[in-house]
Amino acid sequence: MSVILTSLAVSGSATILALLIGLPLASWCSKHQSKSLNWLKIVIRTLYGLPPVVVGVVVYLALSRKGIFGELELLFTIEGMIIAQTILILPLIWGLSWTAFDKIPKEVLETHGLLATKNMMMNRLQEAKVGIISAILVGFGRAIAEVGAVMIVGGNIAGKTRVMTTSIVLDTQQGNLDSALLSGGLLLLIALFASGLALKLEIEKFSSKKYSEKVPIFKQYSANVVVKNLNWKMDNKLILNDINVLSPKKCSAILGASGSGKSSLLRHIAGFIDSDSVKVEGKIMMVHQIPVILHGSVLQNICHAGVEVEEGMWWLKQVNLETLRDKSPKTLSGGEKQRLALVRALASQPDILLLDEFTASLDGTNVEMMERLVQNHLDRGAMIFLATHNSLQAKRLSKQIIILDDGKVVTEKEVHQSLLDGSWLG
Repeated sequence: MSVILTSLAVSGSATILALLIGLPLASWCSKHQSKSLNWLKIVIRTLYGLPPVVVGVVVYLALSRKGIFGELELLFTIEGMIIAQTILILPLIWGLSWTAFDKIPKEVLETHGLLATKNMMMNRLQEAKVGIISAILVGFGRAIAEVGAVMIVGGNIAGKTRVMTTSIVLDTQQGNLDSALLSGGLLLLIALFASGLALKLEIEKFSSKKYSEKVPIFKQYSANVVVKNLNWKMDNKLILNDINVLSPKKCSAILGASGSGKSSLLRHIAGFIDSDSVKVEGKIMMVHQIPVILHGSVLQNICHAGVEVEEGMWWLKQVNLETLRDKSPKTLSGGEKQRLALVRALASQPDILLLDEFTASLDGTNVEMMERLVQNHLDRGAMIFLATHNSLQAKRLSKQIIILDDGKVVTEKEVHQSLLDGSWLG
């Protein structure tokens, strides 16, 4: 029991220390992408295979009497073993957590940013939770199973620095194979328990609870958008060419074929792409073309907009999702995700609402429902920019149609008539 507890104390402490160091570093590296950091990522991934004996020798030299930290007298102590294992597993937790942060879709981070949630770091952790838990599990598994570093630094002193792996080595050398196999089985049981705990943490469960509904108190909207002489290139290709939107109406539809620059214009207005040519006053929210779902239940997704659960229930009822309140958004159909994304945006009560193909692939009944909600938002005084392929929808909702063709604003005479009369829709 003493050996087991020592093993858990050493490997558990090393995992916690590596997590406290590696997780902030991973978050920072993911937010500040650059070529130099790509080289750092290569180095960190190379250190995934760092030999434990090498770490043991380096730490031994540093902690020995003639070493730079010799005065601390940490050689052949549990603390010294923790230091060695922390160094060993830090690259694993740092690198795997970095990958987990990188895998968060940019649209998810953009949505969190527009919702202006209080703790962006906590949201990033929640969105990358599964990958981070896997990183912790891999780090702990490497620590609890390694023998070289703790043997060199700890010395395998009975009753003091002996852990399960060094005990297995000693028993094998002395011919006590039954004891060695027993220790190995216990080591596997600990790993199995850690794996089960990780799986339990990964699975999202939401308690089923009934909530009352409360009609939101709608604010007075005030917005102004000016786009003047906007030019933007990507990969040396001109995407937006001298765009001017000087007097937008309450709803401006941006019409054009795929690749004409509609989404790029919306992203400039949203502030995702910095430009001195765009001036915006008012709170902005964007509904992306591919519906964005955030961590938490369907109801919690609405509450990310800063509303109480009662108001969240009211919004869910507007799109017939109230019975799915305690479900994971990942289980919703594509159309249900689109409805959820729209009402989450509306619940935040933005002065300026940006809609990028917000009813794509929906049936007629749900399109009518979504358009009615958008029209209600317009009637309350908000401003809307609607990027769409659907000229009929543009005419139903907007007072001003901006036609883009190959990144330029053109007149109705310069585009194919089928784009304007809706005949291409079938």
